[in-house]
Amino acid sequence: MTSGAQETVGPIRRVGLFGNPLKSGLPGAVETIVRICEAHQVEVLASEDLAGGVSNTLTILPNDQLIDRVDVVIALGGDGTMLRAGRVLGLSGVPLLGVNLGSLGYLTDVPLDELEVAVVQLLAGKFHLDNRSRVYCSVWRDGQKIATASALNDLVVNMGPLPRALEMELLMNKDSLGRFLGDGIIVSTPTGSTAYNLSAGGPICQSTVDCLLVAPICPHSLGMRPLIVAGDTKIELILHETGEGAVLTADGQKSNTLANGDRLAFQEANREVRLIKFPQSNFYRVMRHKLNWGATRRRWEKDS
Repeated sequence: MTSGAQETVGPIRRVGLFGNPLKSGLPGAVETIVRICEAHQVEVLASEDLAGGVSNTLTILPNDQLIDRVDVVIALGGDGTMLRAGRVLGLSGVPLLGVNLGSLGYLTDVPLDELEVAVVQLLAGKFHLDNRSRVYCSVWRDGQKIATASALNDLVVNMGPLPRALEMELLMNKDSLGRFLGDGIIVSTPTGSTAYNLSAGGPICQSTVDCLLVAPICPHSLGMRPLIVAGDTKIELILHETGEGAVLTADGQKSNTLANGDRLAFQEANREVRLIKFPQSNFYRVMRHKLNWGATRRRWEKDS
């Protein structure tokens, strides 16, 4: 399904908070959210991850119970917090809003100094939902499926404990692109195009494009370059030689150990993450402000 389809939700009666309790700005952000929600008679519930980091007056719930009871979730932290929140939300379809308490915060759309305005807009229904695709992988060994993984940003295969190149074979819809040596490979969604994919030399892709991106990591071949493929493409990777092993990582947070001969099948996942976006949200605005696109930092600060 194409990412970026816009839709709205009904009245918001309960807001769930998910966040990184180690962020210094978290207590003040929670206080702002609670104050505005109480003024609008909206209940605020907090994830168990925030226990000890928020006021004792807030109801703390296990993640699964929280998701069952709220209309939206606000994630307070950086992109790592957003990715964890997306994994917790799973198949629930509960919309997710990211508030940036970190540094770059590409996924966390709302800066701390705009939090109050954003919460008022949220409760007034002045937003739309941006459906973001995920990428899914199944790992096969000796004809048996041994593991699965899914990610909002990317799935990465890279070297094990020793820095020894992997010998891999890449296939698209059963057609082999040949064997190559390299440090690994990144399969990302358009959302994840600005993450590891970008650092590895892959292209930036607008979130509304229905595609997957494949970026070899330090390939020992001039003929193995980053690819953009249609969203329904079946991508396979065969690990012919892993040396001291290889690892599959989902969004940099969950990993599986791989071995020689493993076959990995990647595809666009059927489930999506629904991100809350405001009228002022814009892909190119984010590019300009988060990645300093097309300007020196001095000019960027002056223009903003």
